[in-house]
Amino acid sequence: MSNHPSYIVIHTAAAKGNHPISDIRAWHLARGFNDVGYHYYIRHNGDLEVGRPEEVVGAHCIHRGLNKKSIGICFEGHGDYEQWTYEQLITFLQLARDLMIRYPITPDRIIGHREAGSPKTCPGTLIDCDRVRNLILLYLSH
Repeated sequence: MSNHPSYIVIHTAAAKGNHPISDIRAWHLARGFNDVGYHYYIRHNGDLEVGRPEEVVGAHCIHRGLNKKSIGICFEGHGDYEQWTYEQLITFLQLARDLMIRYPITPDRIIGHREAGSPKTCPGTLIDCDRVRNLILLYLSH
């Protein structure tokens, strides 16, 4: 089954401290996933780590069937306790722009996991998804 992205769903690792994508992959494999559930992972320092290939259906958001029509981007850290770093934000804006060029993704289709119907606070109570979409619009206008 292939992925047909028209959304970006943003997540938090929900883990304090520094954890490379290899840790997230191990956690997901332990839960029975066949790989890390996300397509991309953005570290505190802004480094972008690749998870599953974009064309592969994600395992990050079952709500509204979004696994089959989205790119899952996870941020290192815990969005209930810390906001994204400046470096994470810059990497995200660049990645989102690149994805929006390649896929039919508009700013209104960049959503937090909780906005898709998850009972979790993901990507975190300190992350204002409307502000994120406004920042993307501002970034795209320059």
